[in-house]
Amino acid sequence: MKIIWQVYAVTIGCLLATGCSGESTVTNNTAIQPMLGAVMHSRPERVRQLAEQGVGLNERDPANQSTPMIAAAETMQWGMVETFIDHGADIWAHDQFGITAAQRTQTSRVIPGSNEDQARLRVIAKLKARGYPFPPPKSDEVLEMVKEGHWPPAGARS
Repeated sequence: MKIIWQVYAVTIGCLLATGCSGESTVTNNTAIQPMLGAVMHSRPERVRQLAEQGVGLNERDPANQSTPMIAAAETMQWGMVETFIDHGADIWAHDQFGITAAQRTQTSRVIPGSNEDQARLRVIAKLKARGYPFPPPKSDEVLEMVKEGHWPPAGARS
């Protein structure tokens, strides 16, 4: 149940961040963070363009401190997650609840064998290649490791 409420909190935060103010996001470009907006609007080509420019890879959602990579993982957009990893996004980032993109690889409900599932498997391989522990630590474990100064783990690579 805790996870469901966390997903709701992320969704509401993302909706607020993407302009529920009623102002036009076309004329009010400062209303949204470009990378989070591209993820929330499922625009993989825009994500790739911004990533190639190094724009917003690790920007934070002010509502919950989620990153674009975490948001993409939570919405099972594994191709985008792969783009973030390939362009240097922080694989160790966590939100205020201790949620990481790696945790979502284990709970994803994409269709086995689909293109998104193949991207998810590549994401896991890339995370493991950078020293990410699998299975990934749970949210409360991440927060405890942060508190103790052990996150990211010793020997971790970005």
